[in-house]
Amino acid sequence: MKIIIIGGGETGFSLANVLGDGYDITIIEKDTERAKSIANKTSALTVEGDGTDLSVLKEAEISKADALIAVTGDDKANLMVCEIANSEKVKKIISLVNSPKNEELFTKLGIHSLVSVVRTNVTEIKNVLMKKGEERIIAEIGDGEIQLIEQTIAKGSKLIGKKAKIKGAVVATIYRSGELIIPSENSDLKEGDVLLVAVKTKDLHKVADIITGK
Repeated sequence: MKIIIIGGGETGFSLANVLGDGYDITIIEKDTERAKSIANKTSALTVEGDGTDLSVLKEAEISKADALIAVTGDDKANLMVCEIANSEKVKKIISLVNSPKNEELFTKLGIHSLVSVVRTNVTEIKNVLMKKGEERIIAEIGDGEIQLIEQTIAKGSKLIGKKAKIKGAVVATIYRSGELIIPSENSDLKEGDVLLVAVKTKDLHKVADIITGK
């Protein structure tokens, strides 16, 4: 997954380190000294420049990006970056919102993956990034290698009528019609079942697709 992070402050730098080498990460930072410092401290590619400048974003290969995360301290800058990412058809756009009163502006633009600075932390941004559809990430286990997610079996899922087993994951519980079920080897799955599933982070999107039938 190719990810562009706009803003090399504490949040952007920490996020790049938490995501680690499993991602193709580019950090765009306009402050020269900070950009140099980041380049020396992380394996992520660092681009010195203004993230609201399309030429800088093109240098960072925005056309190839799977996700863009705007985490500067300026909501106007974050909003401009999101607008550009939208026009460049980036699949997933996540933005930090420094002032809660500005959330509506992002929502009107169609940016619904927002993290408020009031409650922000790197883990929360990572969880939003990992989220593919309607699954909800409940917790991380270990060093982030395992995700505990909540996902509803949708119409069209191949799991309907099958045993409570998913390749690459473990079904911990099934919530059905107000009843909590601990699955056994004889438990069948039904449309509308809400599953609590433990899955390796690298397999999260694949397992989510199996549950939703996409």
